[in-house]
Amino acid sequence: MSNPAYLWLTDDRGAPMEGSCMVSGRIGAIELSSLTHNINTPTDNHTGKLSGTRVHAPIMFQKDFDKTTPLLYKAISLGLTLKSATFKMYTIDDAGIEREYFNILLANVKIVSITPDLYPGSGTGKHLETILIRYEKIMWKHCEGNIQYTDEWNQRVTM
Repeated sequence: MSNPAYLWLTDDRGAPMEGSCMVSGRIGAIELSSLTHNINTPTDNHTGKLSGTRVHAPIMFQKDFDKTTPLLYKAISLGLTLKSATFKMYTIDDAGIEREYFNILLANVKIVSITPDLYPGSGTGKHLETILIRYEKIMWKHCEGNIQYTDEWNQRVTM
C-alpha cells in the first residue's frame, strides 16, 4: 500500500466540499486510493526536437463513494468550475510519523469524467469512483525548502 494522499476541493462559490476523512489534521478531506497525472512535450520522431508546447493530460484519481460524490456529479452535469483543488501527499519519517511532503495545487478546476468502479473479487467490496479533472493553473510544491513551480494554460513558457 502506498503512503496516503488526500484532496481538498472548493466549489464554484469557494465553499469547501467536505469529504469523509476523519483523520486528525485532515478532517473533511477526500482520501485517495490512487493519483495519476501526465505532462508531455510533443517531439519529432526522427530528430527528437520539440514540435510543440507542453500538453497537460487530465489528473486522474480514485476515491471511495462518499458525501462529495453527488457534488462532483453536480459539477460535471452543470459544467461548474471549482475554485481550487489541493492534493497533499504524505510520507512516513524515520520515527514512523506521517509527514506532509508534497502538494499539487490547482485553480479553476473542471470535472471532465466520473466512472463508478466495482471490482469483483477485489476483496474490499468498496464502491470506488475514478474522477478526471482539468485545470487552468497548477503548482507543484515540495514542502521542505518550499521548492515550487507554477504553470498556467494562458501563460507562454519562455526561457
